[in-house]
Amino acid sequence: MAAVSSGAFADIPPAATTDVRSLARDHPIAVALTAITLVGLAVRLWRIGHQSFWYDESFTVELVHHSPGKMFGLFPKMETTPPLYYCVSWVWVRIFGFGEAGLRSLSAVVGTATIPVAYSIGARLMTRRIGLTAAALVAFNPLLIWYSQEARSYSTLVFTSSLSLLAFAWALQGPPTWRRLGAWGLAAGLALCTHYYASIVLVPEAIVLLSRHHGDRRVWAACAFVVAVGLALLPLLLLQLHLASWVAGYPLISRLGQIGPQFVLGTGAPARTWLKLAAALAIAGSFVLLTWKATRTERRGALVIGGVGLAGFLITMSLVALGKDFLITRNIIAILVPAILLVAGGLGARRAGWLGPAGTTVLCAVGLTAAIAVSVDIPLQRPDWRGLVRVLGPPPAGAHARLLLFQHYYGWRNLSIITPLYAFGRSARVDEVDVIAIRAIERGGWFCWWGSACNLPPSHISAQLQIPGMVRAGPEAVYHQFVIQRFRSERPILVLRATLNRALRRDHPGYFMPLEQHVA
Repeated sequence: MAAVSSGAFADIPPAATTDVRSLARDHPIAVALTAITLVGLAVRLWRIGHQSFWYDESFTVELVHHSPGKMFGLFPKMETTPPLYYCVSWVWVRIFGFGEAGLRSLSAVVGTATIPVAYSIGARLMTRRIGLTAAALVAFNPLLIWYSQEARSYSTLVFTSSLSLLAFAWALQGPPTWRRLGAWGLAAGLALCTHYYASIVLVPEAIVLLSRHHGDRRVWAACAFVVAVGLALLPLLLLQLHLASWVAGYPLISRLGQIGPQFVLGTGAPARTWLKLAAALAIAGSFVLLTWKATRTERRGALVIGGVGLAGFLITMSLVALGKDFLITRNIIAILVPAILLVAGGLGARRAGWLGPAGTTVLCAVGLTAAIAVSVDIPLQRPDWRGLVRVLGPPPAGAHARLLLFQHYYGWRNLSIITPLYAFGRSARVDEVDVIAIRAIERGGWFCWWGSACNLPPSHISAQLQIPGMVRAGPEAVYHQFVIQRFRSERPILVLRATLNRALRRDHPGYFMPLEQHVA
């Protein structure tokens, strides 16, 4: 029997034996990457439908409900990005549903797909160990987790720009070929069709490729293709620019000060000194390891990819200096993966010893802690509009309606996703008027542009507020940060818009916003 077995194995060709050994050698890396990716997916899917859509997401919801023709017609009036994400979302929701979990799951899937892409970039430019370190840091980065649970284009931007980085790394590894440069041109075109700010990583990539292979027509052809995509998007960009002008209205120094903390701790991480200190020490340690322990290959790869990220930031600052100031963290999120790869270059260095895995563990733990803190802390989450609808309850019985009056916020956009609303004209016959105000959420003076509760500007309801023909129906009701004061009449009365305008403006000048009417 032993002889038979020996003879059977003796018949295996040397190449097959080598393949088996190679597979056994690669197995630990494959298992680790699979585990990291699955954990990253679980983190992104956990409670993905728990939070209500917020204001920005309401535009996505509205667009994907329309026909393709109407969606493209509304696009220049409602959005500030190219249409690729919304085209994919239009198909996606018709398979997985229009709810929070269904629509956001697209971002979760592409956010998860970024994990193995980050590994591949690190493995190609440096080592598989560094690639695995980068994959872990991407999987547990709280900012990437936040945008993997949002129905907007930012997670797709990170994924497509990371694909361009992978193709860029591939193109740097050997002689220029149509296959390598075509892959980069296609990935770069997809990234540019996802978000205009993908250009901040595409331009440095193109410059490096041209400098490396400046005389090769294939490089020029790939760059020309990306430029052609950009020129095709230019008319749309010019129509959309004014929609993003609000960004420049806030202090640049505040927006700059957010970038570093949010790249590491996310948008709503608890302001605990130990978290910030632990993350800062781990990142500082990665640069020390990159300088003193990394090999020449590891250091060169890390500096190339880190240089792409740094150049992207400098391009953004140049645009600010030229008067095109749209600088907020989410717009430059494409440089986060290059920044992570730079840090991974030190932590994943072969000669880093126990300090590399320790630093990686610290950064992953900090990221997971911050992400969990957001998911369980109501003020750090997106406002609970579904809960507000439950608190408001059904409209009054009968054929008449009630008015929902929002102070200082276009809350009707969010509620219209959950329950039917229609615009209030000059007058309406109603039984009830509900005035909704917002309690302030302290954020340490930060400019709060993301979707959590601090995004809602605060207002209050004066005790002297009166709605002609109606009386207060009990004290104010409080639900999280929403404050509701209900006014009712014994029978339906005619309410004039002009009368309500005067009452609300006299009560709190400057806090009045358009009225919306709940369908009975």
